[in-house]
Amino acid sequence: MAERLGVDRDFVAAVASCRRALVAVGAFSLALNLLMLTVPLYMTSVYDRVLSSRSEETLLALTIVAVGALVIAGMLESLRQFVLQRTGARLETSLGSRLHESSLMLAQTRGPDVQGLRDLQQVRQFISSPLVGAFFDAPVAPLYLALIFIIHPDLGWITLAAAILLLLVSLLNQRLTARPLAQAGQHTIAALQKAQAHARNAELVRAMGMSSNCVTSWGEDNAKGMVEADRAGRTNAVLSGLTRFLRLLLQIAILGYGAYLVLTHNTLSGGIIFAASIISSRALAPIDQAIGGWRSFVSASQSWARLKELLAAAGIEHERMSLPAPKPSLQGEKLVYFAAPGGDPILKGLNFLIEPGEVVGIIGPSGAGKSTLARLLVGAIRPTQGVVRIGGDDLNQWASSALGPFIGYVPQDVELFPATVGQNIARMSPEPNAAKVVEAAKLANCHELIQRLPKGYDTLLGPGGHSLSGGQRQRIALARAFYGQPRLVVLDEPNASLDNDGEQALIQALKDAHAAGITCVVITQRTSIVPALTKVMVLRDGRIEDYGPRDEVLQRQMRAQGAAAAGQVAPRPANAPAARAN
Repeated sequence: MAERLGVDRDFVAAVASCRRALVAVGAFSLALNLLMLTVPLYMTSVYDRVLSSRSEETLLALTIVAVGALVIAGMLESLRQFVLQRTGARLETSLGSRLHESSLMLAQTRGPDVQGLRDLQQVRQFISSPLVGAFFDAPVAPLYLALIFIIHPDLGWITLAAAILLLLVSLLNQRLTARPLAQAGQHTIAALQKAQAHARNAELVRAMGMSSNCVTSWGEDNAKGMVEADRAGRTNAVLSGLTRFLRLLLQIAILGYGAYLVLTHNTLSGGIIFAASIISSRALAPIDQAIGGWRSFVSASQSWARLKELLAAAGIEHERMSLPAPKPSLQGEKLVYFAAPGGDPILKGLNFLIEPGEVVGIIGPSGAGKSTLARLLVGAIRPTQGVVRIGGDDLNQWASSALGPFIGYVPQDVELFPATVGQNIARMSPEPNAAKVVEAAKLANCHELIQRLPKGYDTLLGPGGHSLSGGQRQRIALARAFYGQPRLVVLDEPNASLDNDGEQALIQALKDAHAAGITCVVITQRTSIVPALTKVMVLRDGRIEDYGPRDEVLQRQMRAQGAAAAGQVAPRPANAPAARAN
């Protein structure tokens, strides 16, 4: 059985791998904050002991100890930052693959998007930032406050009042900036998604003069995001200034009131007054840093929430029981598919059986559901109702990584990846099997085509690499579909961009696949590919209108077209197959 682990366990596992590092950061932070008392203690000793005793030996000893303590503090600060950077990198390593897999699984419903990986980078950058160190410093703030109370209760109450004021400012900052920051994030993501879509369709945009409209559409979302971000930024800037003012005011208050205590009660020394001012400033530093870095914290929190939602929505598949290699038979049982809830079904209860080694052509008018059926057959999408079986087993019982090698697929819109031709044919394997790559290329009749490329199978494709024509891309995609001798190959309009030579190569490839016992399903609008077919399925309005041996179905279709042209109602085929029952 398939085991689906919840998002909580995924994140617990990722955080658990960082637990020891976080404990180390906490220990470093505690030691670092204790060492931060070096300066006020040194100042007190110099003012109250060295100046009064005029002892150079004491001054030298205190200075050596203080410098040594500060060196250790600097090393601890560097170690803490290094551990935080490693922790962020470890978290990205733990979740990166799962998030990428989740994005691929959800692409059929949400469209292609890499926002999850960007969110993970945002979280990693936040963990590596000095702001996280401030959060680890915050638990030590009560210790500093207690020291102020020990020095003098009145100074402690002044510091506590300032801390409460800063906390109120922090809460006000959160309340005033939460909504604009959330809206800024939404608009920014929308603008980036539009920019990605425009870049993917750059040729269409240029050819149809859509550049201005696309830029305007992107600019609207981008401008809205900038307005909201600017609104939050102004609020944060004002409150950050107020926070800085309160901290400086606290130092003045501590120094002034301390001097007053010296003048009136003579209970404090000058060194103690300056030490109290420094300690009170350290007590409030985490709050001040948190307010200054609030935007980064909110952005990271939003990214973290989106990561959890992404993993929860994908329901990442873990280990399943291994199944034997499937037989190349394909069966659809009462297949129904809705593109959106509440809409009309695209496919309406399809039933059919494709025997091993058959080459079935699916024809029909545009909008009949041919491409949707092709996507169902390879598991790219799941039926709303019904079952697709390969070799008698439910397609959904297979993990995609286990079933994928047995399936070849050429979608309607062919995309090749930024890698070598050989890697593309080998389905992005880091170490392609050269013999299998060449075998697949020969089966697709594109070996000679590839040999004519600048570096043959090592020719780099994509940005900065070699550009291919539509027909060349389609033939290499066909070789990718045949890589590893799959049991089932589904081709959606594979001859759409092919010239006559390419089409003849495709027909020969289908004949060779048929001879090798590979089951092929071909979505096509061209009659030139008919000689390679053994059966034909006619789809119309989401239903199977006819299905059977190639010549019989085509003859019935020709009679129906002739009857329609003559103004007659065509009789239903006398030997209508069971597959047409919907």
